[in-house]
Amino acid sequence: MKFETRDRTPPTINLTPLIDCVFILVIFIVLGANFHRIQTLEVSIPEAESPSEADTESLVITIPVTGAIDVQGNRIELDELKTRLQPMVSRYEAVLLVVDQSASVQRVVQILSDVQGVGFTMVSIATQKPEGDVP
Repeated sequence: MKFETRDRTPPTINLTPLIDCVFILVIFIVLGANFHRIQTLEVSIPEAESPSEADTESLVITIPVTGAIDVQGNRIELDELKTRLQPMVSRYEAVLLVVDQSASVQRVVQILSDVQGVGFTMVSIATQKPEGDVP
């Protein structure tokens, strides 16, 4: 007795949805990596003999040679400094200026004037120990 058999088609796997998912994941990872970049200011501070360490509770203002300054991790243009510092006077006792050694004195004096004009009375300038010193 002969039975009728159907022709079996070999199973196929459609890779199109898999490729679409992988492509979307790659795009997500690439875009996420670009948004996660941390931008910092490169500042080389001057060397000096200092008898004391910096206060960790100070408001830190980083002043590069040119461009926007950095106040507690936030980039601020120089003309906005007074208005942005106004609410911080009650939170911080002192200000620590981290100034690039190549920054102009006029730029630092202007920022120092703005800081004191807002109401801060204690201002320090960060330095590092000279290369030849051993702690």
